[in-house]
Amino acid sequence: MKLFFSKSKLSILFLFLFLSFAGCNSSAPGEDNTWNIEVGEQIIQVEIADSPEEWELGLSYRDTLAWDHGMLFIFPNESRRVFWMKGCYFDIDLAYIESDGTISEIITMEKEPLNTPPESLRTYPSQSTTIKYVLEMIGGWFDEQDVNIGTTINLNQFSN
Repeated sequence: MKLFFSKSKLSILFLFLFLSFAGCNSSAPGEDNTWNIEVGEQIIQVEIADSPEEWELGLSYRDTLAWDHGMLFIFPNESRRVFWMKGCYFDIDLAYIESDGTISEIITMEKEPLNTPPESLRTYPSQSTTIKYVLEMIGGWFDEQDVNIGTTINLNQFSN
């Protein structure tokens, strides 16, 4: 029996199909360390902040943030977390999230004058001492999307 494709052509075809379908997984990272996650009934794209430098910079010095984009802070342990609005041009909604993915607090952080010295910036500490993740979205997002305290987000792909 004669094959229509040679083995090398079949190998290339399978490789092409594999690579095409590999990009269809919505939980796979993008080129710039972005992931798609489901929050409530919305699929959003989040940048991952998982190093001290990324935690400190956060969303600072950005002109705006798309409505369906955010930043997910991933910490190596559970602890009380404290955030601030250094160099932010817009209000930010912040969700403190437990290790099981449950939102325990939602806070709207208001932008401050850009020339505010760091020691004068308002801080936003979590009430919980067991926060593993923090999700930042543009101000008003959680209310608009009806995402509340108690909402669970599947963050298993980020757990250690």
